[in-house]
Amino acid sequence: MTLNRLIASVMSVVAAVCLRARVATILVVAAAASAGVARAGEIPSDMRIEWGSIVVSKDELVCLALNDYWEARSEVISGRLAVGRVVLNRAMDQRFPSNLCDVIKQSKIAATNGKNVCQFSWVCEGKLDVPDSKEWRDSVKIAVALTQKDSALPDPTGGALWYHADFTRPTWAAGFESTTIIGTHVFYREPDGPRAAPAPRKPFIYRLNAFAEFATKRNARVQVASARDVMSQPSPVAVQYSPLSTEPVAR
Repeated sequence: MTLNRLIASVMSVVAAVCLRARVATILVVAAAASAGVARAGEIPSDMRIEWGSIVVSKDELVCLALNDYWEARSEVISGRLAVGRVVLNRAMDQRFPSNLCDVIKQSKIAATNGKNVCQFSWVCEGKLDVPDSKEWRDSVKIAVALTQKDSALPDPTGGALWYHADFTRPTWAAGFESTTIIGTHVFYREPDGPRAAPAPRKPFIYRLNAFAEFATKRNARVQVASARDVMSQPSPVAVQYSPLSTEPVAR
């Protein structure tokens, strides 16, 4: 073997070893990264949730947890519960969708610039993946607490349907009544009296299990509608009665 061939053979072996090492490193890094990330829709496998005590679907629970994570995870617990309550209050209002995911993902086209504007900015920003961290687990726990059938958590927002960060002054807030400030968010609902001369706000009466009652009735309506759709469809195994054929049976 000539010297040139020997050198070429050695170089090819070295290149192959380096390639295998690089691939192995990439796989290890990828595995480590994926192990620390909870994809959208994933609840940590070691978290035990009694689904029979929850009044919403798993998808709605995850949507509520994601909204808490991206909107309020830096807030105090009362502030995080307040943000979640706004979502539940909207779901119970006929002007908003009744499904929590639809409430959170709701958007509209802005008249000024024609851009899509989301009710919750993280949705338009496409933030879906979250790290499997204490904050994400806390978000799941908060979503579970808010959607219990026998929830005893009062509404700290006084029925608010809107809120904004305390460092902003949006023009839309002028037409609403501030109910409270929790953490770094200011919460609003429609005024009780005429806007020209607002009357003192009436006491907000809230039933502790209001959302649970609403969701139970909503789920029942959805089940009835689904059953009707099924019943209206012709059965694929229905017996069709017709005159006996005189043709020979094909075999």
